[in-house]
Amino acid sequence: MNMVNNPTAPGRMLQTPIQRKSKRYLKFLLYILPAFGIWFIFQIVPNLRIFWLALLDWDGMSADSTFVGLQNFKELTLDPTFPSVVLNTLIYIGVVVAVQISLGVLFAVLLKKNTTFNKFFRTVFFSPLVFGTVMVAMVWSYIYDPNLGFLNNFLELIGLESLQQSWLSTPVLAICCIAFVQAWHNMGYAITITLAALNGISDSVYEAAAIDGARERKKFFKITLPLLKPTILRLTLLCVSGAAISFDYIYALGGSMYATKLDTLAVYMYRTVVNSGNLGKTSAVGVILVIIVAVFYIIQFNAQRKSDEIY
Repeated sequence: MNMVNNPTAPGRMLQTPIQRKSKRYLKFLLYILPAFGIWFIFQIVPNLRIFWLALLDWDGMSADSTFVGLQNFKELTLDPTFPSVVLNTLIYIGVVVAVQISLGVLFAVLLKKNTTFNKFFRTVFFSPLVFGTVMVAMVWSYIYDPNLGFLNNFLELIGLESLQQSWLSTPVLAICCIAFVQAWHNMGYAITITLAALNGISDSVYEAAAIDGARERKKFFKITLPLLKPTILRLTLLCVSGAAISFDYIYALGGSMYATKLDTLAVYMYRTVVNSGNLGKTSAVGVILVIIVAVFYIIQFNAQRKSDEIY
């Protein structure tokens, strides 16, 4: 009898279930180790290095650097424009999350059925992602133009001239308008992910609710939204991280024209490294941005854990 095919043959050691499981885990680790090593070296290490750079006075080019401790953070607190930059960042994140999540869920529910009409509009909502950010920002700059822009002309056409204004000249209004552009541009992601979650909800749940006399509105608030809560929480984290590091929308739509009035932390980082040449101070801004995103992540993680315990 062949020793290879006979597990009881002399000289062949029987493996316990724990040994076989450990062998599978070892093989799995060997498969992912090269990719994990590349990811760790080129992604994680540079991102962690920012915490050390924030403690230095360094131009990023020379071999000499000076350890200054928390001096870079102190200079940020003394900058009179920095509080408005942080406020702009929080407003920008809030508007992007509110618009992208609410409209994404709404349109996903409306386009759930696989009709030709719905398939067409799914493509329409996803199509903006094909275009580059700068191109989208340039188009919306014409829409927001106070003299020749589509928005003011449309308000005049429908008799709402009193609402006409320079949309990108007032800081808070401009931040909200630019945040809407990012939410609109990336809404296809929210719709697609939410549609996938909706398709995972069994029709029997809605049928049972219909038998009990539930109307569509009650089904949405009592069934759809609670079951979509885990998906919405994950989408929220994606929106927060995307909005926090957003640079191109803000700079292309208004950051280059109105100096620092529309700056968020991402744009402020760019101006800091260009104007001062101090990579340490720029890294300090990055650390503050990381802290803001981490706070949102902790809130989202706790909400996600409570949601998983319920459902």
